Amino acid sequence: MNRFVKTVLGVVFTAMFLGSGIVSAGPPTTLKMAAILSVGGEEPWDGTFLSAWENARNNSPHGLEINVPEFTAGLWGDEAEAAARVYAKKGYDIVWLHSSYSDQVKKIQDKFPDTLFVVSGSGNEGLGKNQYWIYHRDHEGAYLQGIVAGMTTTSNVLGIVGTFPADDVWDLINGFFLGAQSVNPNIKKKITFIESWWDPPKARESSNAQIAAGADQILMVATAFEACREHGIKCHGAYTNWIPTAPDVINSSFMISWIPHVDWVIDEWYQAKANGTAFAGNTEKRWFLMKDGAIDVAISDNLSADVKAKVAEAKAKILSGELVVPIITNPVESD
Repeated sequence: MNRFVKTVLGVVFTAMFLGSGIVSAGPPTTLKMAAILSVGGEEPWDGTFLSAWENARNNSPHGLEINVPEFTAGLWGDEAEAAARVYAKKGYDIVWLHSSYSDQVKKIQDKFPDTLFVVSGSGNEGLGKNQYWIYHRDHEGAYLQGIVAGMTTTSNVLGIVGTFPADDVWDLINGFFLGAQSVNPNIKKKITFIESWWDPPKARESSNAQIAAGADQILMVATAFEACREHGIKCHGAYTNWIPTAPDVINSSFMISWIPHVDWVIDEWYQAKANGTAFAGNTEKRWFLMKDGAIDVAISDNLSADVKAKVAEAKAKILSGELVVPIITNPVESD
């Protein structure tokens, strides 16, 4: 057999082995992520995401060496698209756009098929392919807060100061009032949106208006706890545990974790890369619940034993599946 024939046969056999999966480059060992944040690490929606990514770095799923993420904040429209494009060109494996950014991803995803893009929350479109769409449903935590509010109100007027009237804000609003109504059928509702992801002065102004209308318990989706202290009422926090910052004012706080979402996205990326397959991004929302470790609630030590017991009982039923808090995204009117 001459050298030419041996060379041709070697090429053929190598191609056959590669095609059959016998020979491969092996699974990835490193992962680089960059993020575009809606506000920045000081805001709990973004801050809890960064904490989840740090958790992944520490735990090294699949044995991956994971980078300290590079991120930018407060970019929208063309600026966000440009930033995502730059990150993809730099070779980041995952570009995580932590809000409503699917319009931007749509313009560039086909140009960077090896990059996995992530968008989060409402206002997005399920594009599939190399875009993954995650959600955070907070209705279970808000339901438990509603129990606290319904049992401790003296005016029976409960308020919520929200960010935007979005699908993934209405779910927690409805959850809060369902929890309150489960222990107090006489409550009245006050709902305000500040039309911003982060504007404490505007949230404070809205809180003052609700207090003037009789609210003595307010769920602060948009943070403004000073108003509660000034008027001697109780607040309830959102997305992170705010109780230590004002234990005399805050009766409860629901806490979100992006750890299940981050782990899921990393696993999707790893499996595609390790198997040499294309990304298969979800076109329907993907979220995780309390039983998955995505949400929890903290309540004040100052609450009475019966309130603590009622919350503990409801939480146990949620975790066991005995109590299923419905996801209701329909708008509701203030009373």
